[in-house]
Amino acid sequence: MMTFAPQKLTLIRDHVMFECMIRRIARSAPRRRIKSMVIRRLRLFSTIAFVVILTPFFLSCSESKVHERPNVLLITLDTLRPDFLGAYGSSAGASPRIDEFARKSVVFERAIAASPRTVPSHASIMTSLWVREHSVGWVNGSSRINGEECLADVFAAGGYDTAAFVGNMLLGTPVGLDSGFDLYDDELRDTEANRSNFVERQADESTEHAMRWLAEERERPWFLWMHYQDAHGPYIPPKEHAAAIQLEIADEAPLPVLDKNRGKNGIPAYQVRPGSQTPSAYAERYAGEIHFIDAWLGKLLRAIGEENRNTIILLTADHGESFGEEGLWFSHGFRTTPDQVHIPFILQAPGLEPTRRSGLVHHVDVAPTLIGLAGLEVPHGSRGLQLAEWLESGQSLPTRTVFSDIGTEVSAYRGDHFVRANLHQRESEPRRFSWTSTRNWSVSPLSEKPLSRDFELYLEIETDFATVDEQSRVEHELRMRQLQALGYLEAGEEEVKP
Repeated sequence: MMTFAPQKLTLIRDHVMFECMIRRIARSAPRRRIKSMVIRRLRLFSTIAFVVILTPFFLSCSESKVHERPNVLLITLDTLRPDFLGAYGSSAGASPRIDEFARKSVVFERAIAASPRTVPSHASIMTSLWVREHSVGWVNGSSRINGEECLADVFAAGGYDTAAFVGNMLLGTPVGLDSGFDLYDDELRDTEANRSNFVERQADESTEHAMRWLAEERERPWFLWMHYQDAHGPYIPPKEHAAAIQLEIADEAPLPVLDKNRGKNGIPAYQVRPGSQTPSAYAERYAGEIHFIDAWLGKLLRAIGEENRNTIILLTADHGESFGEEGLWFSHGFRTTPDQVHIPFILQAPGLEPTRRSGLVHHVDVAPTLIGLAGLEVPHGSRGLQLAEWLESGQSLPTRTVFSDIGTEVSAYRGDHFVRANLHQRESEPRRFSWTSTRNWSVSPLSEKPLSRDFELYLEIETDFATVDEQSRVEHELRMRQLQALGYLEAGEEEVKP
């Protein structure tokens, strides 16, 4: 119900009294022409005065309504397996702040990534479309968003200030994920250890940039997207964070080093680090990187909490990482199995009670969930669920099929089973698996007809790719040359980063 301040009630009362006076004048006026003219002029003056006086009030009501909307924080962690977080059962101690955040939130235990590749997954996060439906498709860096309405577009249209701070060069402006952002900070100057033609930004710098933006005075709510790159290989945690992790190192043989950035039964070339080459040693370094992210993410969450304003926060990952599953070590991007596409998914919002849910969720649920919680209209055609509606009703999430896609391989997940097809080998039948966690999945004899039908329909979708335009490509290459000139990069041919 709209309420009026006392001074506004006085203005309305005076306007009514003025109208009564006009009527008295009209009745007493002796000549019809004068009478008509007097009435018109007085009523025009009365109406104009009424509108001029009350317009700022109604505008302030509208602005106040926008300002009362919650702030929204989306966190995407690159290359993060959920089983390295305490909230998902790890005892490594790598994530104390994330675990604390999770205890006050809704933890979704079974979340699936749209792809084990960075750009396709983020495109599905931002558009709520399956990989085959958006113009990025399953390609990682050479295609772009092309006209799809993105999450930041909705928030910007809804009166929000919008900003993004990304740490992976593949998420730069050429791929179009900057759509809707007032500020899109993709200035990366840290050279990756084993590939000097790749740049990134670490958690400390990204967080400091974001906290400066948050400290600015503003009259509107904000939407902030934070992307943290650090868990991506090579795993080189700062010393104090490496020292904080003490895993039990098993008696293992060292892994051989591969001469390429992908392959089985060995360490990819870009992941090689001095010291022990055993799986446990690499797991300890990986956990150290997570501990580093966790520390800086904790600082960001504390700063936001000090604002004393309602904030919606959703934390997830773009994809996971293989740790020996099917012979793949410390890599991603080449399989749609749980090791690479099972992700954390943690939601905190005013009015949502902390709990754990085992129902299946997906990247396509991110945008409609955040938009709905903010009180804005979810774009037509979104593939995801508004998860808060199901949580508030106390109902179980609906049984549905969700997809993970790399073009040459697609998996369709439904409940605790998934169907996986190698599209290079079309003559071979898709295989069915059961799964319970990131690491635990196996071939299943179960034939689930709804899953198979959904899978067939998904494969019929024709992807309308949009390639990175020439101007964006030239600007991107110019920026790389500038970074080389500054000494941040060595000259080298760019390649697709796994």
